[in-house]
Amino acid sequence: MNYQIADAKTRYFENKEHYLNFRKAWSESVNNDDIYLSGAHMLLYSLLRERDVREAFTPTSRPTKLRSGQLINNGLYRAYESLSRLNGNWVTESDFEYLMLPFKDTLKKETLMQAVIDMPKISPIYGNYGKGIQIAETIIESEERSSEKLWNIIEEAA
Repeated sequence: MNYQIADAKTRYFENKEHYLNFRKAWSESVNNDDIYLSGAHMLLYSLLRERDVREAFTPTSRPTKLRSGQLINNGLYRAYESLSRLNGNWVTESDFEYLMLPFKDTLKKETLMQAVIDMPKISPIYGNYGKGIQIAETIIESEERSSEKLWNIIEEAA
């Protein structure tokens, strides 16, 4: 499965300087204690950098959480839901302002909306339902904690 937007740097940024300013704005926001960065911010940043979004999120691996039904891809899926709702009817201008805050003036509302349209679909993976049961048991049995290896387990079982 493809978990990135392959040509994001050329699609969403006017030139290299624009892209570098985007990265600089993010870096300043990460180091600013007054700005709260959510999973939606992390997902958006990964998408606009042409990164595999799974690199920004670690799957749930605690046995008690997996067996009680928490989503295996909880953080990633919740961030995806947050961004996806921007296509809905109940979105306010402050929702857009909040998501664009860490990027300062390097990200426009139109760019944000296009990235939301272009982002890959992320489906929930339940730890106690369907194929998720097998994935959850494989994660529990492996006692693996490396994010990359956990995503590989999920991909192989899906």
